[in-house]
Amino acid sequence: MPMQGDRVGHETSSPSRMVELDALRGIAAVAVLGYHFTTRYQEQIGHVGGVPANLRVGNYGVYLFFLISGFVIFMTLERTRTAADFVVSRFSRLFPAYWAALLLTACVVYTVGLPMQQLPAGQALLNFTMVQEILGAEHLDGSYWTLQIELFFYVQMLLWYALGQLRRIHWIIGGWLVLATIEGLCEKHHWHFSYWARELMILRFIPFFAIGILFYRLHRYPAEWRLNLAMLLGALLAIAIGERPVFLPVALACCVIFALFIRGKLAFLDTRFFAFLGAISYTLYLVHQSIGFVAIHHLERAGVPAWLACLGAVALSLSLATLLHRLVERPAMEWIRGNWKASHVHTLVNR
Repeated sequence: MPMQGDRVGHETSSPSRMVELDALRGIAAVAVLGYHFTTRYQEQIGHVGGVPANLRVGNYGVYLFFLISGFVIFMTLERTRTAADFVVSRFSRLFPAYWAALLLTACVVYTVGLPMQQLPAGQALLNFTMVQEILGAEHLDGSYWTLQIELFFYVQMLLWYALGQLRRIHWIIGGWLVLATIEGLCEKHHWHFSYWARELMILRFIPFFAIGILFYRLHRYPAEWRLNLAMLLGALLAIAIGERPVFLPVALACCVIFALFIRGKLAFLDTRFFAFLGAISYTLYLVHQSIGFVAIHHLERAGVPAWLACLGAVALSLSLATLLHRLVERPAMEWIRGNWKASHVHTLVNR
């Protein structure tokens, strides 16, 4: 889920490099969309006439999001003045757009959607928390599963920031990797492991966030490259031991992409098109799956070929994402942060 940070061109001395990071976010969102509209739709509902293409690899775009999140959130916290500033920044970035997308999705699902999409009212309301899964509710949109993971990562990082421990991030990452490996082995051998520790510490995904942090450290602190490279290998080892075999090549592919990124080899992504995709990546992620499935279902049953129905759902998703970005996400973020900054300045002046 591409909710891992604001557009960050102003946060380092290399704005064009950060545009490339936004572009990767947009590409990952489109990859996930492609997987959902082809392979996932076929699995859950079934395309009329069969699946138009198998884009299962797009499912792993979310792991690229996790790396981006690790990179951006650590960078953001290094430049954050107070914990409250970080909370306001994250809230303004995440929740207004999420709540608007949730309301829009609910309107579609409960009017023209499929019965299987329509949750009981209590479960639908719990979706407003963004942590509905741990509260025992299903997601109104299947894509929402990553939002809780991202949110729990933010909380962990905020905790370490508040405790003044970010300077010991390598020890923290080491602890994450040990626990993730133990949890993975317990899962494979059907041994008991604490459900709450696994979920709250997002142990199944934390190695990917750690890789993102380590690539930021490689980018920002080149003198410590040996330590960061060793810990990158440790993260890959934790994934190899604790996860299903498919996740090691996924992690390696993400590492290759980030190695190219920090070495400035992705400059070709610094274009208006990819900047646009990056800007709408979060809202695109939020609105595409349930609404897109409804569109594909009705188009195919009206006689539209599956491939054309998928393209129609893509066009609808891009249009809705653009509208939400321009009418809700960006203005709400600017309004909340502007008021917070103004109140903070007012408080300092009156001390």
